[in-house]
Parts: sequence; C-alpha cells; structure tokens
Amino acid sequence: MSHSFLAIRVLRSVPARLWLSSFLLLLGCVWLIPHGDFRQAESFPVFCIGIGLMSAGFLLSWGLRSIPGIWFWGVTILARILLLPMYPGDDVWRYLWEGYIQTLGFSPYHFAPNAIELIPYRTEWWSQINHLDVSAIYPPIAQLGFRTLAFISPTVLLFKLAFIFADLSICWLLSRQFGNRSTLLYAWNPLILYSFAGAAHYDSWFMLPLVAAWLMGYRMESSGQLGKVKPEVEQPNADRLWMGSAFLVGISIAIKWMSLPVLGFLSWQAWKRGGVKRVGWVILCGGLPLVLSALPFCQVNTCPLIPTDSVFVSYGRSAELVPHILGLLWQPSKQMNWIYAVPLGLSTLWLLWRSQRFVHFAEGYLITLLILSPIIHAWYFTWIIPFATVTNNLGIRFVSVSAFVYFVLPHRISLGNSDWFLSASERLILWLPFLLGWLWSVLQQRSGKQ
Repeated sequence: MSHSFLAIRVLRSVPARLWLSSFLLLLGCVWLIPHGDFRQAESFPVFCIGIGLMSAGFLLSWGLRSIPGIWFWGVTILARILLLPMYPGDDVWRYLWEGYIQTLGFSPYHFAPNAIELIPYRTEWWSQINHLDVSAIYPPIAQLGFRTLAFISPTVLLFKLAFIFADLSICWLLSRQFGNRSTLLYAWNPLILYSFAGAAHYDSWFMLPLVAAWLMGYRMESSGQLGKVKPEVEQPNADRLWMGSAFLVGISIAIKWMSLPVLGFLSWQAWKRGGVKRVGWVILCGGLPLVLSALPFCQVNTCPLIPTDSVFVSYGRSAELVPHILGLLWQPSKQMNWIYAVPLGLSTLWLLWRSQRFVHFAEGYLITLLILSPIIHAWYFTWIIPFATVTNNLGIRFVSVSAFVYFVLPHRISLGNSDWFLSASERLILWLPFLLGWLWSVLQQRSGKQ
C-alpha cells in the first residue's frame, strides 16, 4: 500500500504541462504507426496529423522547469517502442541488402544492387532498394555493422533496434552531462523519434561516437584546463583525452563521412595546445578506425569506398537551399555539385580559426554543411540536434518541426508526380524558421544574453 500511495503522490505532483506534453507526444506516435508508407497516397495527410500531435507535445516540453527521471525515461523509451512497427524509410532496404550480400561473400563497394552476379540472391524486398545502379556509399564501419546485423537476421526490426540502441545511448550521455530537462530537446524531438525508431535511418550510429568525443572533453573545455599549453600535472590525462576523442571521431568518420572536418578541428587545437607530438597522435588515432575497417573491402589496386561516378553524387538535388538559389541565377551550376566544396572548405577554415570549443565548431560546421549541401533529406537535420542541448539554438528547435515539409516529395511520387522538387512556399516553410532561429541565437550570444 505504501508503494502505491507513493506512486499516486508522485503522479499528482507532476505538472499538467508535463502530462499534456507526454500525452500528445505518445498519441502522435500511436497515430503514426500505420501511416509510414508514403507509397500509399492516403498516408501522408494522416501522417501530418501524427507529426502535428508529436510537435505540439515537443513544443510544450520547452516550458518545463524540471522532469522526474522515471518520467523522462519512461516517455523516451515508450515513444521509441511505439514506433517500432511503423513502415520504414526506403534507405533501410539498402542497409539490409548490403549487409546480406556481405554474408554471401560479396563486397557492396564492388557490386551495385542490380549487378548481374547478384541476380540469384535477390530477395522479395530487393525492388524497394533505392539507386539500384549505384554501389555502396556508406563507410566501412557502417558496412561491417550491416553485415553483423544481417548475419544475425536481415530484418527491419533488428536494424531498427540497433539504431534505437545508439539513439538511446546518446540520450543517456546527454542526460548524464546536462540533465533530463536539457536533454528533452533531443529525447522527445519528433524528428529524432521518426528518423531512427520510425524510418530506421542509421545516422544515430555516427552521431553516438561524435557526441561521446565531444562530451569526453566537455568538462575540461568548460573549466579552461584544455586551453593550457603543456600543463605538467595534467599532461598525461590531457594526452589520453585528445587520443580518446580523436579515436571516437575516427569511428564516426568511418560510419558517415560528414565527421571528417571535426578531426581537422581536433588536430588544429592539438597543434595549438600540444605541438607536433600531440597532433601526430590525434591524426593517427583519428585515422586508425577508417584504415582498419577499410582493409576487408580494399584490393591491391582499388579501394572504391565512394561511387564518384554516380549521377546521384555528381548532381543529385533534394530540398536544397543555397544550390537552389544559385541554380535560379546560374543554370549550369545544377550539373556541378562539386563547386559547393569550395565555400564549405572556406567556411570550415574560418570556423577552425574562430572556434575554441568542440561544440561551437561542430554545430557551426554542420549547419554550414546543410545550408550548402545540394542533397538534403529531413533526417540530416538530426545531426545538429545533440549540440543544441548546450547552445540552445532556436533554429535547431524550429527545424525539428519544419523539416517534415520534406515528406511532401515522396507523397507527390505516390500521386504520379516524379518531379522531386519543393515549391517556393514549401522550401520557405522548411528553411526560413531554421535560418531565422539560428540568426536570433547568434545575435543573442553576441549580445551576451545567452
């Protein structure tokens, strides 16, 4: 009786805002379950209602002053469990296929899904794989992960569970460092919930080591110890910290290429704060995961980890911002995705020069990457969400909701319109809240109010 009475008292003490926020978030998850297959034209309107409910719950959570741990984790885990039966995004079929053919002795870097050699091994879901004529684009640790899961069981459920495990690990790291209230921005985020538990995108795998690398040095960054040049007492611990962070970033790179400039940031900071020896260790530790994991896929004369001859890589477009604007002014730019590497490189160098802390560089680089990238999918915005738990970037909060405009694109295909192109108003709805919120946060930081 005493335990039941205590539980009732705890529940009664929970603010109405927390009740309503949790209810709307979970109701939205339940609503989404049967409506994830965008090949069915009727799914999208109902999908929008579910996302609206989740977004309302998420927005309400912004005003919470505190949250009990059991409530935080209960809703966080239950929301993800509810989305497990949801029909996944189309990327997961490629994950399954590339893991599956590895168990048969084939390299996904050497054989595209439509390769003649693989015809006898086609599965019932083979036709759902996207870009059938393109070989693997995911880095080698991701491929080894797909292979391990496919060896156990090439099923969507197992892959989802693996992505959710990494996702929940990020929640745990963030809550341990910053508390449950700050972590709500990630843990109850509708874009996070849909992307990993619902659509089964693997991006949580590369985000986990990246967040771990950031938090490994967070306390020393905050205390200023990391800025000292060769402090005699702290030196051995600092060296281990640099190498550990670099190794974790290296794992992240070997899962998804986007983390590569972060290793550049660590190398630059190591050069300034420890000299040649420390930067050498950082580069070695950061490069080791990629080199070791690539060995099983490389031959003496070839190591094709990126399909550079792919039409999709060369000039594919999807929900882009700057490339779209430039394309309106200069038509030939639509056939030259490589040109955006130039402003991205210059921006990255500027951030390297200006940034003193991991979080500021990582967030600034990823935001710049998204703005300049010719290819944008809604789940790409999940990459920057963990860092907003500290920076409180309003643009990241807004885009966690506005990014769902992207899904009008697959909906149009279900209606027979294969033109993968956002209208001006749709593009504005997706990008403008993000840009305005980001600008507001930058101005607030400069004015000293944040």
